Amino acid sequence: MKGEPMSARMKAMKKWLIDKEITQAEIARRLGISQTSVYNVMNGKMKSRRVVELLLELGCPPEILEQKAA
Repeated sequence: MKGEPMSARMKAMKKWLIDKEITQAEIARRLGISQTSVYNVMNGKMKSRRVVELLLELGCPPEILEQKAA
């Protein structure tokens, strides 16, 4: 939510996306899901094997995904 501090996991995910020039919208399109769902998985509020598998396939370091969300 707005106003909440960003978790270390989310900061790392956002930096990785920017560095790789990948958007949450692109990930959502590739999987046929909403961008909100991608955000919630990245933020640790929701789990999705499909999102995690695609992030890993795109080169996301596993240690980012293993970080505690909050």
